[in-house]
Amino acid sequence: RDLHYPLRRQRQMCIRDSHYLISLTGYFLIGCFFPVLYLQGMWLRKKVMRLLPPKDPPEGLCPGQKQGLKIIGLGESTMAGVGIPKHSETLTGLTASRLNAMTDRSIEWKILAENGLTIEQLNELIKKQDYLDAEIIMVAIGGNNVFKLTSTWKWEKQLKNCLFLLQTKSRDPLIIFSHVPPVGHFPAIKNPLRLAFGFWRYLLQSSLNRVIHSNLQVHLLDEDFPTIREYFLEDGIHPAPLAYRLWAEALARQSIKLLEKQTVIDLETDHYSNNTLNLQHAVVHSLC
Repeated sequence: RDLHYPLRRQRQMCIRDSHYLISLTGYFLIGCFFPVLYLQGMWLRKKVMRLLPPKDPPEGLCPGQKQGLKIIGLGESTMAGVGIPKHSETLTGLTASRLNAMTDRSIEWKILAENGLTIEQLNELIKKQDYLDAEIIMVAIGGNNVFKLTSTWKWEKQLKNCLFLLQTKSRDPLIIFSHVPPVGHFPAIKNPLRLAFGFWRYLLQSSLNRVIHSNLQVHLLDEDFPTIREYFLEDGIHPAPLAYRLWAEALARQSIKLLEKQTVIDLETDHYSNNTLNLQHAVVHSLC
């Protein structure tokens, strides 16, 4: 019995309650400056350049000599590759290419993503899929929820629903979430809107950390987004090819690390099961 569980549970509840209190305070402050933020937001919508996702099929194959691996990229515009000419140069395509180069495994990749998607809409997209046939599922979501100032409690509820859907629509895949996009650092967004979005991104990222750390079957990408101007496209919102290459490299390396760790665990489990089975046979044989 875990004697420290009540203390840990109480600590988690205190952190959650304080987080919600900060969220309410944020809503109050944003509400006070809402007219200014609203006007700036309307101006931003008219000013920002509209970029489109690639037109070619959102799937592909990187042939290799070793056992095949299937990966799926789920999410919003960053996963859809807005502003990028070909899907092979988007986050999923590049991650597949790096996994192929690092492991010499055949990588079959597919993208299920749309521009402007929120976590709620992503869940609806997942529901429409009969089955997510992949060993690795990568998720990039949250930017549009920052823009919409989604409440942290609604965000957490939808995140948990997303994890449930991913795990029921697939067969024990490796699930990796990327960080919420650094909306407060987007070059196209200026103060005071930048401060408001930056604060809200912090809240949603904190909630994402908490939800993922409470689920051992899901992982958070170790590295965050780069925020220097050269890592953004000309619209000042979406990642540039350089950012995607670094992002894909981080995803590929972490995926390989987690897959190797899972292989070790599976081998140890099989070894333990075989030893247990041999012991049972020995006991039965001795009794006979």
